[in-house]
Amino acid sequence: MAHFVPWAATVAFGVVAAPFRPRLLVSVASGRQTGHSRSLSSLRTSLFGAPPTALTLACRRRVCAPRIVGARTGAPGTGRSSRGTFWARPLATVAADETSAMEDSDDEMPQARSAGGAGVYLNPGPLRSGAGRLGRRGISTAVSTASTPAAPPVEEGGAYTGQIFCNRNLNMAKITAVGFDMDYTLSQYNSEVFEMLSFQGALNNLVTRLGYPEALLERKDSYDHHYFIRGLVVDKVRGNILKMDRHKYVKVALHGFRTLSKAERETVYDPTESAWNSFAEPNYAVLDTIFSIPDAYLFALLIDYKDAHPGEITQSNVQIYTDVRRSVDLCHRDGWIKEQVAAAPARFIHVDPNLVPMLQRLRRSGRKMFLLTNSLWDYTEVVMTFLYNASEAGRDGGDWKDLFDVIICGSCKPGFLIDKRLSLYRVDVASGQLVNTEGIIYETAEEYLAGGKVFQGGNWTHLHQLLNVKTGSQLLYVGDHMYSDILRSKRQLGWRTMLVIPELAHEINVLASTTTQLARIDSLRRQQDELDDSFECLRGELDRQDNLKSLTVTDKSAGNGDSGGENAGAPAWNRSDAVKELERLRSELTIVKAAIAQETEAYHEAFHPVWGQLFKTGLQNSTFAKQVESYACLYTASASNLLQPNRYWRCWPDHLPHDWTFGRQEVPAEKRSQKAGEEGEVTSGVDS
Repeated sequence: MAHFVPWAATVAFGVVAAPFRPRLLVSVASGRQTGHSRSLSSLRTSLFGAPPTALTLACRRRVCAPRIVGARTGAPGTGRSSRGTFWARPLATVAADETSAMEDSDDEMPQARSAGGAGVYLNPGPLRSGAGRLGRRGISTAVSTASTPAAPPVEEGGAYTGQIFCNRNLNMAKITAVGFDMDYTLSQYNSEVFEMLSFQGALNNLVTRLGYPEALLERKDSYDHHYFIRGLVVDKVRGNILKMDRHKYVKVALHGFRTLSKAERETVYDPTESAWNSFAEPNYAVLDTIFSIPDAYLFALLIDYKDAHPGEITQSNVQIYTDVRRSVDLCHRDGWIKEQVAAAPARFIHVDPNLVPMLQRLRRSGRKMFLLTNSLWDYTEVVMTFLYNASEAGRDGGDWKDLFDVIICGSCKPGFLIDKRLSLYRVDVASGQLVNTEGIIYETAEEYLAGGKVFQGGNWTHLHQLLNVKTGSQLLYVGDHMYSDILRSKRQLGWRTMLVIPELAHEINVLASTTTQLARIDSLRRQQDELDDSFECLRGELDRQDNLKSLTVTDKSAGNGDSGGENAGAPAWNRSDAVKELERLRSELTIVKAAIAQETEAYHEAFHPVWGQLFKTGLQNSTFAKQVESYACLYTASASNLLQPNRYWRCWPDHLPHDWTFGRQEVPAEKRSQKAGEEGEVTSGVDS
């Protein structure tokens, strides 16, 4: 029974041995390793794959439960709606989809990426109060700057208590330098109010600068930051937003805010006709970061408006997405967002009391520390000063810059990680002016940094020189952007990586609270397995008997008589009874599939009413989960969880389905006791 719940989770989320597994769970809330709680001990295996109990039919390929999506009661663009106002599709529709939703593919999902980069892209300039600019733009920020406290970025309470998960062994003793991104890594924003700023500013840019209909401004308060999640793929040409599994099968799709039926999805994204790299740029973009969530909402809003008001928006869908990206970037570049955050940082930035102590502890361990962010110096200074002082670390007269040996702002990742020709500039922190520098030429890194450790631009070769790093494997970088922080640094330079996923806490908390649903789904799927097996065996026997009857008729016509063959002495075969039994099994299978669909619908909606679980698409790992496994050595919900500077992080062994089926078979407790008794052994009665 010890593995029942983990196996149920595996059945609900993936094949018998799911390829994406958290390898190590360590509680770091107190800065030291603690024992696993009972719920997390079982959850470690139910998250993304687990050793199941031995199954007689385990060698058969498992089919996938249906993707269950909801539709809003009213278009999101017409007004603010609560997170829970969704209605589920009728069970008949779900059951109809379920039968043909079981395909698997051996294809690899190509690494598409979004046109936008990570971080806040800002031009240098003095920070001013946002009131004057707000008046000129004519956009109210009543929603954005409301006094109601925003929910913390990382869900509090529940089963998740700050664990770090390991995909690849990482010995911190071999790490000589640790670096961090700033936005959504060190600085966790209150997403709802921060994204509302981006949405309202970009919507105004679309109307006033790019000529979109003024009627769109009536939707300025309609933004729902819960509606989309990261890891989705934007089909720029068709105006769709997709969720795919790791094999690039499209399992959920929206056109604007309208959910596409399975038939519509398969017509457009037929896997037998799509090229293996068909989901790459320039026609597709991946929502790699939380910063890109407003992009998806704006794009869906404009597509809906274009369909509802023919002729008012003449731009192509591709141009609409380009304009959305341009408008969002303008909000960052022209100071629109920067000024609001600078004026009231406490409204937009969540204060993590463990952040500064974590940085101090890493620095005391003797490692070089660096900050590598796309945000420019003036904004970086505002945000980091707020975080440092809010933690009360600044009371002793210290400065946040003392936490780092090297600070690089305006790094233009991923270009920083790719292009060795990018120039480095030193920042005069007093005036904000940039000074030309050739980097280290004759002096040592220490001598060079004595002239100032704050820079802008440059490339990875400059950073390695400044840190005295010979290879990328000596460096650990912590970031939130899958492409610009994690994927490129791992692929291009071999950096060790830790991905910050604030949504992880919610995922784990829901997993921990849905074990009863998983057990019901597990029971139903076991019934489905047994019915499938009985159905196929009976159908095979029916075919065999029909073939024998045909051979008997042939022999008689040839004058050979009836030798009886292999059926001699066997009970009489009643074909009509066999056909009736076949139909009964078929009917029961239909009922069980519908029940599985209904249970799965309720389960998926617990994670997200539209998109379901972040790490799963149907029963397969999502494209986001595949990238997490491939490129993140470690992953966690908050950067401040990195409280153990000398830890050796070890991953779990890799397993394929046959490893679990034949290499780790479980023996029921009663049989273990019986066998132990026969061999004269003493058993404690406690499962090992």
